[in-house]
Amino acid sequence: MSKKVIVVVVLAVVLFLSVISVLIINGFPDLTYDWTVESKSVLKQYIKVLGFLSVMGLVYTFVEGLKKVKLEDQDAENEIKP
Repeated sequence: MSKKVIVVVVLAVVLFLSVISVLIINGFPDLTYDWTVESKSVLKQYIKVLGFLSVMGLVYTFVEGLKKVKLEDQDAENEIKP
């Protein structure tokens, strides 16, 4: 496996776990009945930030992949023209 594939898989897993964690905290209040409202809110915010950062990482790797493909296409066109 290449490093890029490993990074994409890790970022996707982090995103999946962050979404599931927030859904569990919201959907099952019995699990966190002894927590204060503020602590639940802070925990959810941190989880959401992790999810957002993983989305940004996925977008960045996607854009970098597009740039690489575009450069390869330009190189191929330049070899054909002369």
